[in-house]
Amino acid sequence: MSRSARKIKKRTPKTSARRDSPKTKAVSRFRITRRQAAIALSALALAYAFLAGFHTIDETDMGWHMATGRYVLQHHVIPTTDVLSYTSPGAEWIYPPFGGVLFCLIHSAAGYAGLTWFCALALTGLVACLLRRPSRPQSIAVAVLAIFAVPELALRISPRPDLFNQLFFAIFLVLLWRFHLGADIDEGSPSAHIRLWLLPAVMLFWANFHPGFIIGLGTVFAYLMAEGLELISRARRAATLKRLRLAWPPLAATMVATLLNPFGYKIYKASVDLAFLLPTNRPTRGLLITEFDAVPKSLPSLAGALDWRNPDSSFWWMVIVAVAVVALALWRRRFSAALLTAMALYEGMQHIRYKGLFVIVVVVVGAPILTEVLTRREETGVVPGTGSSRPLPLLAALAVIAVGLLVCVRGIDLVSSRAYILTMNTNLFGAGESSWFPERAADFILREHLPGNVFQTWDLGGFSAWHLAPAYAEFIDARDVSPAVWNEYQDVIGSPPDSPQWESEFTRRNVNTLLFPLSRIRGLGIPSLAAMCNGRLFRPVYMDEVSIVLLRDSPENRPWLNRLQIDCSKQQFTPPANASRAKLSAFYANAGCIELYLGRVGEAERDLNHSAALAPEDVLVHLALANLYAYSQRFGDAEEQYKTAISLRSDNANIWLQLAEFYVSRRRFADARPLAWEAAQLSEHPARAYVDLGEIDLALHEPEQARVDFDRADETAVEFRGREDQHREFYAHIDAGRAVAYAAAKDWTRAIEYQQEATRSTPEDPSQWQKLAEIAEEAGQEQLAEQARKQAQALSKH
Repeated sequence: MSRSARKIKKRTPKTSARRDSPKTKAVSRFRITRRQAAIALSALALAYAFLAGFHTIDETDMGWHMATGRYVLQHHVIPTTDVLSYTSPGAEWIYPPFGGVLFCLIHSAAGYAGLTWFCALALTGLVACLLRRPSRPQSIAVAVLAIFAVPELALRISPRPDLFNQLFFAIFLVLLWRFHLGADIDEGSPSAHIRLWLLPAVMLFWANFHPGFIIGLGTVFAYLMAEGLELISRARRAATLKRLRLAWPPLAATMVATLLNPFGYKIYKASVDLAFLLPTNRPTRGLLITEFDAVPKSLPSLAGALDWRNPDSSFWWMVIVAVAVVALALWRRRFSAALLTAMALYEGMQHIRYKGLFVIVVVVVGAPILTEVLTRREETGVVPGTGSSRPLPLLAALAVIAVGLLVCVRGIDLVSSRAYILTMNTNLFGAGESSWFPERAADFILREHLPGNVFQTWDLGGFSAWHLAPAYAEFIDARDVSPAVWNEYQDVIGSPPDSPQWESEFTRRNVNTLLFPLSRIRGLGIPSLAAMCNGRLFRPVYMDEVSIVLLRDSPENRPWLNRLQIDCSKQQFTPPANASRAKLSAFYANAGCIELYLGRVGEAERDLNHSAALAPEDVLVHLALANLYAYSQRFGDAEEQYKTAISLRSDNANIWLQLAEFYVSRRRFADARPLAWEAAQLSEHPARAYVDLGEIDLALHEPEQARVDFDRADETAVEFRGREDQHREFYAHIDAGRAVAYAAAKDWTRAIEYQQEATRSTPEDPSQWQKLAEIAEEAGQEQLAEQARKQAQALSKH
C-alpha cells in the first residue's frame, strides 16, 4: 500500500467522526462553502458590472464615430480623408469605420438609451469573459479581482470603438493564457487548439473596429515570450514545444487577419501613431489624447486607496495585487507571469488609457498565482472532487462577506448617482444622453436654418458632426486631422470676444454661428460669458442652462437677429419636468453657475443652494458657492465652502489649489503654501501649482525656495512641450518670478536676464517692461531702466 493510500485510510475515520458531530453540523449551517462563495461573488461581479455600465452617455468622441458610420451607410464608401469638417477637407484620415457603423445603427434603432444598454451589456460580457470557467480553486480569486476591476473597466466602456479594445483584449488574453497554462485540459490538447482559432476571427473584427488591434498582436507576442521562458525548463520543454506546434497556425492566421481591412497595410501606421509607439509629426496629439497622461504617484494620491467607497480606490488595490503577484510569481519561478504582470503594471501607471488593460491582466494572470500560493492545498484524505464543497476558513468567509458588502454599497451609490456626483462626473445612473449635450441648441440651429459656417468648441466637435451634419460641417474635433487647425482654434478660444483674432479668423473661415457649452464642467474653457453676451461681433440668439448660440452681427444676418436676439441678463431657465433628483440638482447647479458668470448673484445663490439641498455631496456646487461668496466678499462663508469641498474630495488637486489661491487673495500666504504644495503632489500637471508656490514663497520672503518652485514649474510643464509659443504668458510668468527671486538675492545679472526673457516672451505686455525697468534701476543700470520704462509707457497708451 502506498504512503498516500495509508494516509487516506488513516484519516478517513477522523473525518467521518467530525462530520457526524452534532456540534459540527450546527456550526456548518453558518459556514460558506467554496462553491457557494464562488457563485455568489461571480453573480455580484456581473451585477456590479451591469450597474457600473448603465449610465447616461457623455462621450465626446462618440459623435464623429457615428457620423463616419452614417457616411459609410449613406454613401457605401469607406472614407480615407476628412469628410466631416470644413477646415481640413481632403486631409488624410485612416481609421477603421465599422465601430461607428455599429453605434450609428444602434442609435438609429434605440437612440441614446440603446447605446446605454449596449455599453452595460458589453461591460457585463467582458466581466463574464474574465469569469469564464476558471479552475475551481481559482474561481473565488478571479471573482474578487473581477469585482475590483469593474470601476476601471467601466471608465473604458463607452460608445466609442475603444470599447472593443477592452473586450477583444480580454478574449485574447483569456484564450492564450489558459492555453499556456493547460487549464482544464491536458497539455497541448486538440480541443485547446480548436479554441485558438477564435483569435483570427476576433482579430478580423478588431482590425476593422479600432486601430488598437495592435494590442492583440502584442498579446500574441506576450504569449510567445511566455512559452519561450518555459523552454528554459527541461521538465516543461516537451509540453511547451507541443503547444507551440499546435498554436502557430491560428496565430499566423491572426497576423494575416489584420490585413483584411479597407486600408490594407496602411492601418499599421494609424495603429502605431494612435498608440504613441513611435515619434509623431503631430505635436498636438499628446494634448488631445489626455488619456496618455501618467497616473499621479505621490503619497497624497496613493492615499486614495484608503477611501474604500470611492470606486477610484480600486485601481490602487489592483496595483497592490499586481506587485504581490510579481513577487509571488518570481518566488514560484513563474517568470512569464511575473514579466507580463510587471509590464502591464508599468503601462497602467504610465498611461491612463491602459489602466483597463492592466486590470484585465491582473485578473487573468494574477488569480492563478494568488490561488496557488495563498490557498491551502486540499488534504490528501479528502475525496477528489469534493474540494469545492468544503467550507471556507473563518477569515476567508469574512473576507468574502466584506467584498459582498462592498459591492452592495457601491451598487447603491451607482443607482443613486452618488458615485458620479462625488467624482464630479457628467454621467448619471440611467439610460439616455448626458444633460450637458446641447441637443436643444442644435435643434434650434437646424430649426431656424441659421447661416453657416458653425464654430464650436473642441469637445463639441463630435456632437456637431453627428447632430448638425449634413447641413453644417464642423470646425474641429478630437481626431486631430490637422494640427494647423488646432493652433487656429487655440488662438481663438484663448482670446477675448471681439478681439482681432476672432474677427480675422471668423472672417477667413466665413463663420456666422457660434455654439458653446455652458455647463459647469464642459463650459469651463470658454471665453467670458458676459463678454460674449455683450460683444460687438456676435449677438446671443439662444441660451439654456447648458449651451449658448451666438450669431454674427452683420447686415446679412440682421433678419435673424431682429427676430431671435436675446438678453442674457434676463434669460430664465426652466427646470425639466419629471426629472430625477440628480438631474434636477444638475439643472440648478448649471443655471446657478451661468447666473454667477453674468453677475446675477441673488439668482445664482438661490439656485446653487437649491442644488446643494438636492445633492449635498456635489463638490462642484460647493466650489461654485465658494466663488459666489468670495465675489460677494463673504469670505468666511467662502472659506467654509472650500473646506467642505476638500472634505468631500481630498484627492482633487484643483480644489486644494483654489483654496490656496483664495488665501493668497486674502494675503494669508502661510496658510496658502501647504495647500498649494498638496495640489502639486496630487496633480497630473502640477506646473500651475508650482508657479503659485513660487509666488507664495516670494511673498513669504523665501527667494531661494521660490527659485526651486519656478524651476519645478518649468520642468513639469510637459503638456506645453513643443507648443511654448502658444503659452508665452505662462513661461513669461515663470521667468518674471525667477527675476524677482534673483533680485532679492542681489544677483542682478541673472535677474535682468530672466526679466528680459519675460519681455521677449510677451513683448506686448507693459507690466513686464515696467518690472524690467524696476530691476534695472535697482541694479544701477539707468540706461536700460529708462529704455524699459519708455517701452512700458508706449504700450500702456495703446
